[in-house]
Amino acid sequence: MVVQAAVTPGRTRRLLLKLPVGTLRRSSGERMTEGRRCQVHLLDDRKLELLVQPKLMAKDLLDLVASHFNLKEKEYFGISYTDETGHFSWLQLDRRVLEHEFPKKSGPVVLFFCVRFYIESISYLKDNATIELFFLNAKSCIYKELIEVDSEVVFELASYILQEGKGDFTSNEVTRGDLKKLPALPTQALKEHPSLAYCEDRVIEHYKKLSGQSRGQAIVNYMSIVESLPTYGVHYYAVKDKQGIPWWLGLSYKGIFQYDHQDKVKPRKVLSL
Repeated sequence: MVVQAAVTPGRTRRLLLKLPVGTLRRSSGERMTEGRRCQVHLLDDRKLELLVQPKLMAKDLLDLVASHFNLKEKEYFGISYTDETGHFSWLQLDRRVLEHEFPKKSGPVVLFFCVRFYIESISYLKDNATIELFFLNAKSCIYKELIEVDSEVVFELASYILQEGKGDFTSNEVTRGDLKKLPALPTQALKEHPSLAYCEDRVIEHYKKLSGQSRGQAIVNYMSIVESLPTYGVHYYAVKDKQGIPWWLGLSYKGIFQYDHQDKVKPRKVLSL
């Protein structure tokens, strides 16, 4: 038996998530106010808002979110948050959601559904829904500058985003309008060039060459470029050595690496492979 829980609507449409009975309501005599409101940011830019009860396990929350996408390969995904110290952390699936050290500030707990375990290539994935979520995750990381990428590569990637979302090139005017709405051009790339118009022109040059590519082809080609970037798939953690010198510790499917604080691209030391 399930109930339809109150969740945040998307930007233009209402979103419903089916939750097992007991997730939002406890046994008689116990009040819902004992729970805590959480907001889960999804990879398609929508948000789920729900009241998490003390007994809800992190694994069950991940199952609930994964079911929204009919996700079969959920083992690659996780739910992350920023802890009280500002560090990026993951919900541990064998613990209750509310046992984690969330910031004590008022308001809902902010959580993020995203890729946790990366692989060398999306060609190893079996389900189209998983591939699309890997694409959305990569697109978000590029736009938020979590992945270091040369601006010329950014322009090429932006052209694939246009091909995936808008189809073949039609006109400069339409493309410029689309680029202003899509999360395609990171701020840093814009700062490196004379004007927004220049950046748009460079994207348009690439975009015109993609005519005839299907949406699926655009996603695969986008991911093949992203997967070749040295900082793709690396989770970085700020650490200090015994002398108090700051470093980045990078964890990925390739191993564990130590990076200079000013350089996340070339590791200073390989700690584990």
